[in-house]
Amino acid sequence: MGGKMIKYSIVDDESNLIVGTCDDIVGLSGECTTSDENESFHKIILENFQIAQTFKEYCNKTKSSVTNIQLCVMDIKGNSMGSYYFSLRVPLYFQKNGYGDKLIYVELIGTLLTKASKEALEIWEVWRQSLPTSTNLWFSLSKEQREGWLEVVRLYSKGSSNQQDEQHGVYSFDATYVTDSTSFFCALGEAINGPGGYFGFDLLSLEDCLCGGFGVMPPFTINLQNVSDFFGLDNAFFKQLNEIFTNKQVKLVRL
Repeated sequence: MGGKMIKYSIVDDESNLIVGTCDDIVGLSGECTTSDENESFHKIILENFQIAQTFKEYCNKTKSSVTNIQLCVMDIKGNSMGSYYFSLRVPLYFQKNGYGDKLIYVELIGTLLTKASKEALEIWEVWRQSLPTSTNLWFSLSKEQREGWLEVVRLYSKGSSNQQDEQHGVYSFDATYVTDSTSFFCALGEAINGPGGYFGFDLLSLEDCLCGGFGVMPPFTINLQNVSDFFGLDNAFFKQLNEIFTNKQVKLVRL
């Protein structure tokens, strides 16, 4: 039972089948690049990759190729927590490459739709062991780390974005540690969806969340607690926020 933890699974975007698993992915932050015919591409390396037997059988049967994949971050129980999208430059035919059952290194060339930040990868490592069970765990993080936090909660929340939307709810927003727009969205996500929750990372994504699919839809009320100077009406961000909430029938109440 003391086997090595599998950190990533590779999922074929077309069939939704698990292609295989690997211990690590070099280049997930987009730091490895290569050029071909004056075009720049990302290079990733799947360390200790092992193809899934079911996918091998699927390829042999259908002669399918792989073009777009999800690079899924796994927790210690082997569940996917979130994923990064990778589009291969050239379709990959696993049945032609003769992948066996041995652990191998696989180099892939293509495009990362979203690059993983260094800070997000550090947070994923913590979440592998245990997901957040209390709010404000982000308060001691630097601004860059908080941005990494927002990246993680955004990708983690995709799996639950099909939940039924609640309306006319009342939510408590703890503004104790809110000093800028980044910390505001960290706190907003938790006010709406609990510890490690997501509800936008900027004003544009907030408007997307207000259209539904993230557990809550207007009209609803947010009770602001422990409000700081950040929420002053002379704050340009807060002015835009107020306008969005007013137009979408979201009521802000200062307690």
